[in-house]
Amino acid sequence: MPADRMDRDGADELPVELFGQGNGIVGQQNQITVRVLNTAVAGGIWKPVAINMQKYRQVAKKAKMGMLSDKTIAVCWQKKSTPCELHSILATLAAEYPVCCGKRNGIQVHFEKTAKPGFGCLRLTDSGATISYGTPALAMRALSALMAGLAPKQREMVEFSPFTTFGIMLDCSRNAVMKVEHFKKWLRRLALLGYNMAMLYTEDTYELPGEDFFGRLRGRYTADELREIDRYAASLGIEMIPCIQTLGHLEQILQWPAYHAVRDTSSVLLVGEKKTYELVEKMIRHWKDIFRSRRIHIGMDETHDLGRGRFMDQHGFRRGFDLFNEHLGKVVNICKRHGLKPMIWSDMYFRLGSVNMDYYDRKCKIPKEVIAKIPKAVDLVYWDYYHKDEGFFLDWIKRHRALGREPLMGSGVWTWSKFWHDRKFTEDTTGPCISACRKAQVKELFFTMWGDDGAYCDFDSALAGLAFCAEKAYAGKCSENALAARFQAVCGSNYKIQQLASRLEYAEGEPQYPGTVLWDDPLLAVVLSGKRSKGTKSLDKLETHYASLSKELKPFAHDTAAGNIRHAQLLAQTLALKIGLFKRLLRAYTTGNRGQLIAVRKEIPSLVRHLGKVADSFRSVWLSQNKPFGLEVLQIRMAGVIARCRELDRRIGEYLAGKDKNLPELDENIMVSKCAEKEISYRNAATASAIF
Repeated sequence: MPADRMDRDGADELPVELFGQGNGIVGQQNQITVRVLNTAVAGGIWKPVAINMQKYRQVAKKAKMGMLSDKTIAVCWQKKSTPCELHSILATLAAEYPVCCGKRNGIQVHFEKTAKPGFGCLRLTDSGATISYGTPALAMRALSALMAGLAPKQREMVEFSPFTTFGIMLDCSRNAVMKVEHFKKWLRRLALLGYNMAMLYTEDTYELPGEDFFGRLRGRYTADELREIDRYAASLGIEMIPCIQTLGHLEQILQWPAYHAVRDTSSVLLVGEKKTYELVEKMIRHWKDIFRSRRIHIGMDETHDLGRGRFMDQHGFRRGFDLFNEHLGKVVNICKRHGLKPMIWSDMYFRLGSVNMDYYDRKCKIPKEVIAKIPKAVDLVYWDYYHKDEGFFLDWIKRHRALGREPLMGSGVWTWSKFWHDRKFTEDTTGPCISACRKAQVKELFFTMWGDDGAYCDFDSALAGLAFCAEKAYAGKCSENALAARFQAVCGSNYKIQQLASRLEYAEGEPQYPGTVLWDDPLLAVVLSGKRSKGTKSLDKLETHYASLSKELKPFAHDTAAGNIRHAQLLAQTLALKIGLFKRLLRAYTTGNRGQLIAVRKEIPSLVRHLGKVADSFRSVWLSQNKPFGLEVLQIRMAGVIARCRELDRRIGEYLAGKDKNLPELDENIMVSKCAEKEISYRNAATASAIF
């Protein structure tokens, strides 16, 4: 039969075993056995029942349409006939998924290694399934397709990946440090989606021997925790690459007096200082001893004020290019001594060549003598989470190659300054990025998930974005039905509900950054006054959007497998209440309607209760995924919003009692007809005053 690489339909008459909270199917000819898994127990509880082929066809038809809501097909493999490189992967997956070793009920799978590294093929017949693969990642992609019911009947399903490295980078430095056991769950899902590399971005969130203040009170990983992560990832065929900082983004350690000697500015190390390189070597030696990978990401991005602090005081002005290359050369030599191959974020070369310090300035010029001095041993990572034009990516890939090396590509699944993975912006930017990388034959691609402004996103929601990126990277285009079926089988959640929850981030086709609405002071209304200035009905539409979203999400509140839908629903409900209260408050105060002001005041206790529920929900989600450190930031924010709501109640009461003739905070909002929205962050939403 001819290969059909894009056909994800099929298998509507094949003997399979469905594994999940609903009916599963296995059998011969017209008799099928059903097994049920209690997913609350690792490994599951199996219960055989019998149904006919007609019922099987109905279930398989749903799988074909991307509606296999709670079922995964069970598979069995034989140790003797399976290549050794897959043994540990399959055995590790068996802790959670219906992947069994030996002759049991389920589809018998035969794995065969091919000489084509980017090739993966799944063939399904009445006697079982054969997976031909070039790399373990492609074997796992084919396996998850089989588990999802995506194998075409009597045809081949072929996928091709040009990427030798296909990975992720998870931010563990913006307060949220993911628990080891939770990250293991992520690693299992990543393996089945086809990822083969992972980085934990750790500026200071790891224990460094002899450095008591390095990562102090930040939830830092111990050496044993990191070794366990590395061991577990390796068992799934995933390379863990250290991802640290060796120049900038080190404000969390440089705040301590113990590091004054190595401080240039508040976030940048002092170039040329002997103690700086002693500290950097300690970092690099530590990771070399812990992770088996011989690669290391040494950061060095966004050092905008390099050489502008204590360095300038001591040595005067020096050109940024020269300082950067000098420091990089020393760090690369340290890496060489320890047998590691370094990579860095590439932006500073482009920024220093731009009059505006703009990474993406098409007019930037990098002098030839600077290019000549970039150490040959370092790889450059082109990171871009913003552009939606494939042509721009192709241009910047070409510019990186002009620097004399093959770039790695760092794209982004949007989690930063978000409550939920931003589906729209993620797909709008990763889609053209992946297409450009395939066209330009970039070999290494990974997706960052940052935690700017306190990591208040439910990071599990990002699994939907990672599933999309994998589908796009391996198939070249994305079938939403196939994606939904695979996502259900791998992540145990309804993909369409995940898409719905992502509407937290968008309303009326525009990004809303609802975190700033939640933190917005209820009296000062720094954020909502800006939204109101866009039009008289803007707040009406926003309130309606979140109220409607809350109602749509409520029936699915039990879904917590890949993002806590109850949490998303509660956020939407609370946002609607807060926006509505401010809208009615301003209207009542502006018109001098005392009756309406009394009614608005009566709404405040309900809003306070909901804010309390949101605070509890943040705590629950945070502690289910992360170490406890960093949670205090969200709790302080929520306590502040609640306290200010109670202050609003008092201020309205005093105004109604005649104690105050007006409310100056609201007067300013009335007088300002147009208010520019400030930079997106808690600091700018909570107050216009200084936060010390």
